[in-house]
Amino acid sequence: MTEQPIAELRELAVKIATSYTQANPVSVETLSAVIQSAYRGLLACTRPPGPAAVEKTPRGRSTGAGRRRRTA
Repeated sequence: MTEQPIAELRELAVKIATSYTQANPVSVETLSAVIQSAYRGLLACTRPPGPAAVEKTPRGRSTGAGRRRRTA
């Protein structure tokens, strides 16, 4: 993904915040937080993804998946 200039991200964040405030009641005090949240979200989308997390289980222990309960 190509990096977008910061000015373009700010412009997109303002557009997102404007659309959000038109559909949802937002006080003037929280408007800057809405814009910042949109900007941080867009900025996160421009960064390369981190390594995938792999969940490891200790050897010999089961997670219980696939087990059936015995019925009497």
